[in-house]
Amino acid sequence: MDINIFTLIGELIVIAVIILAIFIIITLILGKTLLKTRKLLFPRLLLFTLDLTYPVIKKLLILFKKDDLLIDRISIDLRNRMNHNTFKTLDSKDVVIILPHCLRAQKCPAVLGNSGLECVECGKCSIGVFKIICDKKGIGLYVVPGSTFIKQVIKQRPIKGAIGVACPIDLNNMMTSLSQFTTQGVGLLKDGCINTLVNEDDVIEILNIPKPVTHYTKEEIRNGDNAFH
Repeated sequence: MDINIFTLIGELIVIAVIILAIFIIITLILGKTLLKTRKLLFPRLLLFTLDLTYPVIKKLLILFKKDDLLIDRISIDLRNRMNHNTFKTLDSKDVVIILPHCLRAQKCPAVLGNSGLECVECGKCSIGVFKIICDKKGIGLYVVPGSTFIKQVIKQRPIKGAIGVACPIDLNNMMTSLSQFTTQGVGLLKDGCINTLVNEDDVIEILNIPKPVTHYTKEEIRNGDNAFH
């Protein structure tokens, strides 16, 4: 009897490993197809297998010394595409953008408040550009030093959509944790603790989407009469 139980357990483990392997293969094939061809195939299936296998794939990529950020980029791109049409229907007042504090300039004059860094629009980094657009549209802007502040943002302001900017790992985690909202994300071009970089055009393009639709550019904002203090 004991032998049969152990045999059954062994068979179940083998079956579970095979199913997991199939899910990993599906995730990598559909994910790489998404990144290379920009074609979104079986998005719901990919999202399911991605959420299920993310920790395993992450560890395997690290183990075999491959690009472990691949799985994060797949997740970000997938969620961006799946949420895009819904994001276009949102009003600006129902959207927030969450920026990392590392995006600030080295000599940033902003002070840390209850909702993160309070930008003074000094013009030394990209944050001021985004803040001017957000103020014009009514989008909430938060510059946060960590994930705990994100929870405070959600408690303080009822939202339907969120724009995230961060390094691939943090951005993926942010979009996953905010999956109950309609999210869009832009990855940093350069990581670090300070003076990091993001493609301003990509962020502004997303800021322009919520209603009312706008067509702001970084040149317009930087050269405006009331651009920076």
